[in-house]
Amino acid sequence: MKRRKFLETIPPVGLGLFVVPNLTLCSSSNQRGIKGTTRVPLSVIGSSAKISSDKRIAFGWSPYILNPDDVVLLNANPLSQDAHVFLRITVALEMWYQAILHVSVPDEGETHLGILDIRYSSVLVPYELKIDSKHIPLINKYGIKVKLLTSKPFAFFEQSSKEISSSVFTPHLLLSSSDKGTVSDFLNCFMSINSVQAFGWREGTVLDGLWQLYSLKGEEKALAAIKEHFDLFFDGNKNLLYENSRNNPRDNRIDGIESTIPYATLARMSPDHPILKTVIEAWDSYAQENGMVTGGPTITAEGCYTVAYPMAVIGKVWNDSALKNKAFEQLRHRFVLIENGNLNLRYHNNKGSYSYKNWARGAAWTLLGFARTLSELKAEIQDQEIINKFKEGVDNVISMQKANGLWNGFMHTDNAPDTSGSAGISAAILIGVKEGFLPTTYRQHAEKCWTALQNYLTPDGLLKEVSQDNRGGLQLQQGNYRVIAQMGMGLMAQLYAERE
Repeated sequence: MKRRKFLETIPPVGLGLFVVPNLTLCSSSNQRGIKGTTRVPLSVIGSSAKISSDKRIAFGWSPYILNPDDVVLLNANPLSQDAHVFLRITVALEMWYQAILHVSVPDEGETHLGILDIRYSSVLVPYELKIDSKHIPLINKYGIKVKLLTSKPFAFFEQSSKEISSSVFTPHLLLSSSDKGTVSDFLNCFMSINSVQAFGWREGTVLDGLWQLYSLKGEEKALAAIKEHFDLFFDGNKNLLYENSRNNPRDNRIDGIESTIPYATLARMSPDHPILKTVIEAWDSYAQENGMVTGGPTITAEGCYTVAYPMAVIGKVWNDSALKNKAFEQLRHRFVLIENGNLNLRYHNNKGSYSYKNWARGAAWTLLGFARTLSELKAEIQDQEIINKFKEGVDNVISMQKANGLWNGFMHTDNAPDTSGSAGISAAILIGVKEGFLPTTYRQHAEKCWTALQNYLTPDGLLKEVSQDNRGGLQLQQGNYRVIAQMGMGLMAQLYAERE
């Protein structure tokens, strides 16, 4: 499936020079004396199961599918023992369940290496297992055996397109002289195809981060990365090709209010793109009698960022005053989510009740949506009531910031930090300070978070300790299960871009 045609469909004016960098880390057959970080590709030996005929794999990439009790062998060229070692595989089929993978060396004693516990995952998300380097001689001799222990199929990417210069998504061993990455590692990884996510709110968050790096920091690599990302989703005839959260094709269709955040970046790059009219039509179809765009009777925080903000951007590039005013109205409808010292993900109109109180990523969606919408339209619309509500929300979250600078998954509880929610909240704070909506003293809260986030980078620059997609209900979110996720990198990139 060839989709890499987006550049041919957009006007060159204002885009600068596209220079597509090769940002993948090098690998070689001789890994002796590791300095820095390298990804060593793994060959896959085994017989893959077949995908259901009604499902489609992203970008036409090749998946390897394990059925329960299936085994696959992963082999690499000889590895160095004097390095930190991580096994990586990336999910290729959307998951609404848990997969447990037993990882071992198939030697005579079946040497146990560890367990990969993958729960409720979107596609294009890598999972890793740290391996004790003492096992490298055995791995060099026998390879790595992976067995699926749970009762439903699990699929990982075996191969990406030969046109795509990415080594993150295919099976590999990450070797590094350090167990932690730097900001430079983060930016190099993020400003590439390695940050691509499933189309919708995940990829929209990434695209927004890339746009902010370009527009605020002048990063031409970020602009080139946006082009690379859009090449994966649009063909030469401007058709949108993607799959929903069940791996069902959704070409040229809109998949709910959470799926419309990517169009903020698309409108900036290609304001005349025909899919934007489809977006407006979808918002109209989702609108309630009072004009609130939502998926039903429940008011959700996501709409602040995934509806109000792209609505403001499209309204601005089209000079459509009605859309601009509708964007502000979307925020006003969601005032109810900020109440009594809390930020709530959902308000259930039919029950008059709240759920997901003080969930960090929900707070990020609310505050980032307010901040970006206000910032986008500040020269044309000033609404002090919305600004005041935004500040109230920020004051609420500041009261729950932890001593380490981060916010926990549920900000008022003792569960583990969520780096994605923390980054989004902090980006919103810096936007508010920059635009004069918040006192300058609030900057310190975002800076403290930025310092802490740098401790959660993998050696090659991915972001760890992100709260998993909200598919497993409260039980999953209230626990300490955390993942690597590029959509979290999108929020961290927005924080970086807003820093002075």
